[in-house]
Order: sequence, then structure tokens, then C-alpha cells
Amino acid sequence: MARLVTNSLQLCISQLKISSKLLDSRKSPCVQCIRCYRPRKPFWLPMAKSKMFRITKKPSIPTEERIELERLYNVWRTNVKSIQHHFKEQLMAQTTGPEVIEERRQRALEQQANCVRENDLWNAEVAKLREERLARDAAVREKEIQAALAQHERKQKALMELIDDNVRKEKEAAKTYITPENIDEAIENALSSIVDHNFCIDREGNIFKGRYGKPPTSPTDKKPTMSHASPERQNTQAVEASS
Repeated sequence: MARLVTNSLQLCISQLKISSKLLDSRKSPCVQCIRCYRPRKPFWLPMAKSKMFRITKKPSIPTEERIELERLYNVWRTNVKSIQHHFKEQLMAQTTGPEVIEERRQRALEQQANCVRENDLWNAEVAKLREERLARDAAVREKEIQAALAQHERKQKALMELIDDNVRKEKEAAKTYITPENIDEAIENALSSIVDHNFCIDREGNIFKGRYGKPPTSPTDKKPTMSHASPERQNTQAVEASS
């Protein structure tokens, strides 16, 4: 059986070598082009009119030759099946054997260890970058806090100056406040110095200060005449002034 498998393998290899040599000799860039390489009528054209009604005669094969062909076909089929079974066993041994499984397990463990090692390196690099970034952020934050504290101190200083100014003004204004000690004096001053803010102006421009006041005699208290007054009005005012 082993000799039969070996002979079949050698036959297949020799056929493959021959076919590869033929392909190399034809210099064909694609296997698809080999199908129509034979100089014949393309398969998409219809049947010729001269062969339309021709009936081909079925070839008659002798009995001895037919039996021999069947025997050769059975031998070829048996060889092909044995080769397929041999390849299948080798493939199963390569995929399901204990040595293969152990090798795969060791390879998976090594790959996992390499992944863990690479992950640790990445984590260390990222941690270093994170520490640098946090240090930069802390420095920027410290500068911002210092600037905020300085601004707060300036605001507090300006506020204290404003408060001191207001307190000083209030102390100066407190000297004129009416207290229980000087209320009698304030009443006497108010009664002795009456201030009346009422005033009125007549048609001639005279100013009457107070509710019952009389027109002043000084010309400074009079309102000046309008520049756009009529000539008749100006003459009347001149006569009244002379009289």
C-alpha cells in the first residue's frame, strides 16, 4: 500500500511538472486565456449549417478494451482516494496531535507574555507622560492661584482705603450732627437764621426772593433783557428806568 501511494505521488508530481513546463513554454499570463488558445470556432457562435442535421455515429468499444478501461479507472480512483486519505491523516495529525496542541499552547503563552510585557512598557510610558502633564498642570494652577490671591489682596486693599475714606468723611460730617447736647443751640440758630428758598420773577425781570419779599434795588438781581426783544418793548423799559 505504501509503495502504491509513493508511485501515485510520483506520477502526480511528474504530471504537475509537465503541465508547468507547458505553461512556461506558452508564456501565458493567465490560466483563463488557455481555454480559448486552441484555434477553433468560439463557443458562443451557433452550429454551422453543414452540420445542422448530421448525426454522429456512437463509437463502439470492444468488450476487452472496455473492461481494461474500467480496471484502469478503478485503479486510478483507488490511488486518488488513498492519496486524499493520506493527506487528510497528515492534516489531522498537524492540527489535532498532542505535540501540536502543546506547541500551540506554548506559543499562545509566549504571545500572551509578550503582550503583557509590551502592555507594561506602554503603561510605564503613559504614566511618565501623565506625571509630566500633571506637573505642568500643577505649575499652571499654582500661578493662577497666586495671581488670584494677588488680585484679591489688591481688591481688599482698595476696599479698606475706600472704607477709611468713608469713615474719615463721616467723622468730619459728625461734627455738624444734632445731638442731645447741642439740640438747643441748633434750634436757636434755625430760628434766628430763617432761610426761604422761594422766589419769583415779574414781567420786567425783577426777582422777588422769599414768599413776601420785595424787588431788590440793585441791578445785579434783575434778569437781563432778551436780545431778540422788540424795539417798542425796549423803549418802554428805558422810559420806566428813567422815571
